[in-house]
This record gives sequence, structure tokens and C-alpha cells, in this order.
Amino acid sequence: MPSEPKVRSDRLTADVVAAIRQLVSDGVVVEGGDLDIADQDFLVAEEQSLGDIVPTRRREFRAGRIYARQALQALGIPAHSIPVGPDRVPVWPTGVVGSISHTPSLCAVAVGLSADWPGIGIDIEDDSPLSDELTKLVSHASELEQRQAIEKQLGYDLPKLLFVIKEAFYKMHFPLHRQFLTFQDVCVGLDVNKRAAQARTVPSGRLALAGNGCFEGRFDSVHGTLFSCFEIAAH
Repeated sequence: MPSEPKVRSDRLTADVVAAIRQLVSDGVVVEGGDLDIADQDFLVAEEQSLGDIVPTRRREFRAGRIYARQALQALGIPAHSIPVGPDRVPVWPTGVVGSISHTPSLCAVAVGLSADWPGIGIDIEDDSPLSDELTKLVSHASELEQRQAIEKQLGYDLPKLLFVIKEAFYKMHFPLHRQFLTFQDVCVGLDVNKRAAQARTVPSGRLALAGNGCFEGRFDSVHGTLFSCFEIAAH
């Protein structure tokens, strides 16, 4: 019999994955769970694409790829190697888009068919607050104008939420436009009641015009884990 703490941990992790599934659109497949799955077999081609990394990062990587293959199978796509590309993002099978995210204790993956979803991005993080220094790095002053009221309603740190939303947005945006974005390149508006976010790139001489529209995303929190997703539908 597993110990009660382990059973409880498994239940909480399953709750987070289930909540992310509720957040994404029909046709987007979400798989995930704890990192213990990384103890299973791995694919040599994927490991070779990693280079020299610390053991904790390698464990996160393995877990993400195992959950990614589970998600691909749910789309009807056989098990497939998903190496790291030159730009350090996953190389998905032809016809597939996806996103992988980790915390120190769990992993989540979202995938879809590129014919239906040209872009998908998710991010998950624990809800611990950001430092003042990181808050300045992540946020625009305009995004923090209602900070006290928003944090009172949500019950967690607004800058950390902005971090999660912008990370999810970037993961959706980069494979489409190959534009490197800083946190200051993205501005977020929130509808707290609907747990909805609008993200747009901030016009500048550095950024190309492509992708400078406004994109709709969603966010939520379960058991101290924040998560956000962005999708671009083909139709």
C-alpha cells in the first residue's frame, strides 16, 4: 500500500492536470503528472540532443517527453522522438504543435494537430511570489495598477501570474514567428472574473510587425500551482 502522503500527492497532481484540461479547447490534448515517470526508459536520440545538463533538468526533460508521447498517442500518432531543436524548443512530428512545461514536482504537455491549431502554448509554475527585482523585470507599471484588488480576489501574486501568462504566450508565439521576446515586449490585460487574459506585443523598432495582434488566453490556479494556456485556431 502506498503511503498516505504519496496518495495525496498523486491526487493533487491529477487535479492540476484535470484543471488544465478544462482550460484548453476541444481538440487540444493535455497529459501530465509527477516526475517519477522519468525513471522509465528514454530515447537515446532525445538524450543526445540535450548536451550536458544537470540531473534535475534531465529528469524534467525525460518526464516531459514521456507525457508528450502519451499525448501524441491520444491524437492517434505513434510514439515519436521529440528532440531539442537548435533554438532549444521541442521538435514535434510533422503536423503537430505542442508545448511542455515543468515545476520542480510536476509536468504538463499540450499538443494538437497543426491543421487545427497553428500555435499552442502552456506554462505551469508554483504560486510563490516574485521578488521586487523580478517583478520589475516581468511587469509593466500599467499591469500592476490594480494589483492589490486583483491579488485580493485571486489569492496569489499578480507578478507571478503575469510571468506564467507571458511564458505561455511566448511558447505559442515563438514557433510561429521566430521572434525572441522579453517580458517587457508583451503587455497583458486580465479579466479576473473569467480567468481570461489578453496578450499583445508592444510595438518597437526591434520587433517585426508579424504577430503584433492581440491574443486571447486563459489562466487558473489549483493547489498552489498557476497555469495558463494560449491557442491559435486555424479557423
